[in-house]
Amino acid sequence: MATPDPRSSGDRMWAQESRFSRSAEVTSVERLTLTGTVRIRARVTDDRPFSYLPGQFVAIQGDVPGVGLQHSPYCMFVPATGDRTFEMLLRVFPEGPLSHYLASAPPGTPLAFRGPSGRSMLPKEGDTELVLVATGVGISPFHALLLDILERGERRPVRLFWGLRLVDDICLTDELDRLARAHPNFSYAVSLSQPPEGWAGLRGRVTESVPRLLERLGGTRFYLAGNGAMAEEMEVALSGMGVDRSLIHEERFFNARYDADPAVIDTILARFVAHDLFSPHAEQQAPMLFPIEHDVHGRTYGPG
Repeated sequence: MATPDPRSSGDRMWAQESRFSRSAEVTSVERLTLTGTVRIRARVTDDRPFSYLPGQFVAIQGDVPGVGLQHSPYCMFVPATGDRTFEMLLRVFPEGPLSHYLASAPPGTPLAFRGPSGRSMLPKEGDTELVLVATGVGISPFHALLLDILERGERRPVRLFWGLRLVDDICLTDELDRLARAHPNFSYAVSLSQPPEGWAGLRGRVTESVPRLLERLGGTRFYLAGNGAMAEEMEVALSGMGVDRSLIHEERFFNARYDADPAVIDTILARFVAHDLFSPHAEQQAPMLFPIEHDVHGRTYGPG
């Protein structure tokens, strides 16, 4: 007679049917904004090896009450550590029952997951500059990448452009300011698509604000993460300016199959101050990069 499995039959069925055979538990949930951005920390509880590289993700599955099994991938928010923990950044939205479930999970809530999977974002040698363009929680893999490469002594210029909709969506500036103060080669700017009156930062979607700030395109590796529409439009525009597609890294969080409108691409192309890969005189045309900016609440955004 076979020895009974100490797990419930429901647990066994879940693991077998979902292939989400790894286990973890929530250790904390931190609400970063009133508009729904949440930072979740979890600890791996199984006995299998666990490590990952910046840019990789885990797929989380949860049995949401009244809905059933739901799953979604989440990029790692911090570099791997030796304590088998990981962090995720997510946005709670009405059509995402798993996001509501995870955002309200108390410490100790079990998680089923698989991974880590995906490509590493670690840059290769040879590029003279790294330009990171994110929208929304697309900043998550960039945060892990920045912590990793800057703490290991990266010396190339690294610029982060973060597109958000509202001033109330802004978060993580304390952490980004600390990085900018500690690493002079790193700078960042926030661009709001719906800025309030008095907003002195970048205005418009990143496809509107960023091309005017790219004074040179050659020797640069570009990273695009977040809305698939942004990633597609920026990739097509950059390649149209002569940037080799092998130098453009994408992570599409949604709108993965978006097809760019040629008329929109033409509009984006017209915004670039660089007219070719090197544009040695573009610096004279470009506006000042990353001025110290204060929002209507008196908070400062920029390089710190």
